[in-house]
Amino acid sequence: MAKIRTPENTRADIAAARARLAAGVQGLVSQAHPAALKRDAADQVKAKALGLVASARAEVVDGAGVRWNRIGTVVLLSTGILLVAVVLRALKRLVFR
Repeated sequence: MAKIRTPENTRADIAAARARLAAGVQGLVSQAHPAALKRDAADQVKAKALGLVASARAEVVDGAGVRWNRIGTVVLLSTGILLVAVVLRALKRLVFR
């Protein structure tokens, strides 16, 4: 049997729908606010950086301690790259005088 609706029931339903709509609109406004967007972007960058740091740390440190062979490899590669850059710069100065 159909429930008979009174004007008070209808008003209450309309007020509840209006409150839900207002809450939804307010939520959208707060999400689209420039400060919220900036905060979200900064949080994403921080999370990505922390993930990269954790990944790099896992490559260098394990349960037994520091992996000195990995650190030595990185130091040798960095030194080699720096040496190549210095030599190329010197050659450039000699050739293009």
